[in-house]
Amino acid sequence: MSTELATTGSLDPLAELIGEPKPQTQSRSSLARVSVLSTAIKGEIELGGKKIKTDVVPVGSYKITLGDDVFYAESVEVRIITHRFQFQRWNASSNEMEKSVMSRSTYSDLKDSTGGFNLGRPSGYIEDWNALPEATKEIIRSAKRVKIFMGTLTVKAPLDDAGQPTAGEYVDIPFVMDVKNNDSLKSLAATEKAIERKNVKTHMAKVILSGAEASIPTGATYGYITSSVGEVVQESDEDTAAMRKVASDFLDYVSYSNGKIMDLHIERSNTSMSKEDAALVGSIIDVEEAPY
Repeated sequence: MSTELATTGSLDPLAELIGEPKPQTQSRSSLARVSVLSTAIKGEIELGGKKIKTDVVPVGSYKITLGDDVFYAESVEVRIITHRFQFQRWNASSNEMEKSVMSRSTYSDLKDSTGGFNLGRPSGYIEDWNALPEATKEIIRSAKRVKIFMGTLTVKAPLDDAGQPTAGEYVDIPFVMDVKNNDSLKSLAATEKAIERKNVKTHMAKVILSGAEASIPTGATYGYITSSVGEVVQESDEDTAAMRKVASDFLDYVSYSNGKIMDLHIERSNTSMSKEDAALVGSIIDVEEAPY
């Protein structure tokens, strides 16, 4: 999908993203994809006249994809505007990432790109995991609950894939980051609570994201996010206008992405219906979102 997003033009998209209303202009912006490396990037360094293979970009570093550009950083700074939840599952046989629509919560059933709901996961709280059939456990394990963070990103020390500093200035660029790892989610949740205790809006605080490495019983390692609260931004008309513009892009991004998933949902769940009837059914069973 293109990273160029036309906006919805809401008069106050920041308010709309956190649960308030909407109205309409046009603008475009570039959207960065951020992820955490679970495998180090290897390279060679020269030591005492010999070339030694080593980690040039370590586990826990951040990979940033911005259009055709890909670069890395050991630490980044973000301002989180909002988040959404989604179920995701990789289907190796169809070579497709299956997804539910994005929602403010997973309290209600979410329509998905397979034509079903929640990628087959059961609704509600599971009281007894051990009592579940093995097939149901496997569905829950494979269909991951993902928290999608959206905000602005600043990278002060970008690296190339050889671990060398690279040219480029990346300040307050819109980003999206899918997070499913529990260690990462716990750290980010603690940071969001720390921002709340400062009695400021989430997007007014800069958050420092670094990385750490952990392992599972098999010995395989993975990277996860460690986060902390940085500087609090002083409110100004200029900053508010800039953040509203970015928020407009995210409103459009959520709407566009959910629309593509709904097209697949309708196509795959209503193969015997006409396109018009399927669209009518799709409009009747809209996603109910819990308050933000």
